Amino acid sequence: MPHTPQQDRSRETRRRLLDAAIATLTEHGVSATTVSAVATRAGVSRGAGQRHFLTREVLIEETVSEFYARLTRQLRQSVTDLGTTPGGSSTTQVLGIVVDSFSSDSFRAALHVWSAAAGAESGLRDLIVSADARYAREVLQLMALALDADLLDDSNRELLRMTVDLARGLGLGAVLVDNVGHRRTVIDRWATMLDRELRRNN
Repeated sequence: MPHTPQQDRSRETRRRLLDAAIATLTEHGVSATTVSAVATRAGVSRGAGQRHFLTREVLIEETVSEFYARLTRQLRQSVTDLGTTPGGSSTTQVLGIVVDSFSSDSFRAALHVWSAAAGAESGLRDLIVSADARYAREVLQLMALALDADLLDDSNRELLRMTVDLARGLGLGAVLVDNVGHRRTVIDRWATMLDRELRRNN
């Protein structure tokens, strides 16, 4: 069934609100991310914002789902694009994509929710822990696919989990310090070690 103009407008309004919510979370944190503030930033009325997100809690919940969905889509596309390049993908390229995904605006928005979940707004804890765990599993599966690593092998699985932890840590460091040069050095060195260990296990 074709979409009506009203449905298209509603979908576009929701997209603008989620864009605004992610931007507000990234720049100002959870406390500033209210339905009113997000609606103003999105250029829509507060009433329109509340039709999509009745409460601030619903807005935060939906925004968490959205930024992890965006991270997943971007990661999948990047890995797919690597697979179409001549000569295939290298371990360094795969690690670069994974590390960059943990340094994106969407991940920075997630960090604000993490911080709030650890403090007064502890009701967010289950939401962000669950969403982050799902994303980590997605990263693990995509790395295994791109690097042709068998996840049934305990050693391979542990190596790739360590890689996710490493990428997350570098992303945390990037919040306060411009660590691009350091990230590239770590990626290069870890890629060499990871490649060696994966080859040994295979």
